Amino acid sequence: MKKTVSYWLIALWFLVMLISYWIFLPPINIFSVAFWFFVLEGLCLAFGVIALLSLGGKVQQITFQVPGSRARKVVSAPKPAFGKALSAISFAIAAILLILGASTFLNSRLFRAKSYANVIKVKDADFTSDFPETDISHLALLDRSSAKKIGDTYLGTIDKVSQFGISDDYRQVTIGEQPYRVSPLEYKSFWKWFSNHKDGIGYYVKVNQTTGKAELVKLDKGMKYSDSEYFFNDTLRYLRLKYPTVIFGDPSFEVDDKGNPYYVATTYKPKFMLTSNDPTGAILLNAVTGETKRYDLKDVPKWVDRVFSANNVISRVDDYYTYQKGFWNTVFSQTGVKKTTDIYNYISIGSDIYLYTGITSATADSSNLGFILVNMRTREVTNYKLASATETAAQESAEGEVQEKHYEATAPTLVKLDGKAYYLVSLKDAAGLVKSYAIVDAEDYQQVTVDNDIETLIAKFTDSDTSALSGVTTNSGKSAEKVKVITGVVDKLASQMISGSTVYYISSSGEIYKVKATTDTTDSLPFLAVGDEFKGELQDDNYLTKFEITNKK
Repeated sequence: MKKTVSYWLIALWFLVMLISYWIFLPPINIFSVAFWFFVLEGLCLAFGVIALLSLGGKVQQITFQVPGSRARKVVSAPKPAFGKALSAISFAIAAILLILGASTFLNSRLFRAKSYANVIKVKDADFTSDFPETDISHLALLDRSSAKKIGDTYLGTIDKVSQFGISDDYRQVTIGEQPYRVSPLEYKSFWKWFSNHKDGIGYYVKVNQTTGKAELVKLDKGMKYSDSEYFFNDTLRYLRLKYPTVIFGDPSFEVDDKGNPYYVATTYKPKFMLTSNDPTGAILLNAVTGETKRYDLKDVPKWVDRVFSANNVISRVDDYYTYQKGFWNTVFSQTGVKKTTDIYNYISIGSDIYLYTGITSATADSSNLGFILVNMRTREVTNYKLASATETAAQESAEGEVQEKHYEATAPTLVKLDGKAYYLVSLKDAAGLVKSYAIVDAEDYQQVTVDNDIETLIAKFTDSDTSALSGVTTNSGKSAEKVKVITGVVDKLASQMISGSTVYYISSSGEIYKVKATTDTTDSLPFLAVGDEFKGELQDDNYLTKFEITNKK
């Protein structure tokens, strides 16, 4: 009976450990913290199993003197075999925890600040002469949420629409040097997977970030490997079983320049003992065939857009600018300490995706000292020196220009037009739909130009051909509505200050129109009088833009 219980407890230990491995999938690698936590879990469970076995095992009587008296006390304790096992496991658990704690502490930035600062190298350059001129035809206008709104409208066009949804991935990639957001379809539930997994997932969505046009791409053969698969075809589990000792991150969906779907899993190795994982390469998984191949960093195919994560890039850049003079300098004098700003975005240059963000001082004021551009496949970092406003300041300035409409500014896109730096900002309404665009002068963020038509807006700042932006769609997936031009005669006129800006109220033919005074409105606006003829483009809340006085009384 006792042996039977022992066998059952040992079998239960194996079962729990197997289930734990199936769920958490830790790499069998001594340089992985996840592996050591898995080992600790096994040791703790083993301690419990042996402790339970010892309760039913043979015991020995131990007599000891009660301190401070002549009395003796007899207690029962496990036989030495169990006692030694429990002691050994306890020692192993304590040793692992001590090693993990000591490794983390001794390899922290407190002791190895300069080592962290030197993980990457940053090349300095001049923005005016070295930063690439923005290619209008490859301008990424849509952020992730906007692309998702457009892409999700195409789900109803597929067969078996009730069986699938569209993944929330919408990862930014370049296909033939054009910026896209791509996302695969996914099974809506286990039972819908059970009914359809033999044929696989036959579609993915791609949204052109320049034109806003979406396409539901039908594959010749369905994807048999994805994040929504179960059991052995789940991407993370499939790769873990093929590469049990490799440390890698969650696979992310990408497509090559021919439109073939892949999952890309970045491989890692700790930089300092067991801490600070840093990419070493990538594993590519063909989502249709299941074929995999592992690459070192220098050999990763050029169509792969993002090997390095934004968190890794920003963390390394912050370390570089923060710890050049050691840890304690960041606490006291903060000499030369800089950091990245709170907002970052991506831009496409050629066939690569670049992360950019501003570099500001440790005091985090509203000005940047320059910008960094980071290739997300190679992590080559270039710092472009240019005194400018922060991205947050640019957002606030753009929102202030249309404050009466309560639009919300998206993360700015850094553009260079005719040799000058600007922030391009999309302005969304409460429903999350892009209603207008703003260009903010990066060096003087109070200079803001707003227009509902992106082609017209960009054309004001560059001589480049802007025809690629003609007919850019909105988040609804439909072309922007035709602008209504209002003409009339001023019957009555009044004005008032709203949040620091003068708004003119024009009564004409029973309607009241509003014109907000900005740097772009005509200089003759303050001299507008009853009887004057005018025209302008009608916007929300009866505001007029591109206002002109056509015939002065």
